[in-house]
Amino acid sequence: MKKLGLCFLMAVLALPIAAVVTIVMAGFWSWFEAKTGIEALGHSGPADWCYGLTYMVVLFLGLAGLLRRRTKNPR
Repeated sequence: MKKLGLCFLMAVLALPIAAVVTIVMAGFWSWFEAKTGIEALGHSGPADWCYGLTYMVVLFLGLAGLLRRRTKNPR
């Protein structure tokens, strides 16, 4: 039950972190759009898929770090 709670907490904490990281990466999204032609940065900021992608990456890295920490120091 504790592991499930930690995963849920990680998912909730990843939301604001991913939002800030997505906005900070506006330069990258502009470059990405110029290189690929895929709309990533509109007049109101990054596209929705940019937020989703960044959230998945932040969540993956957070859970991977949590898993790595748990395997080094199992309780």
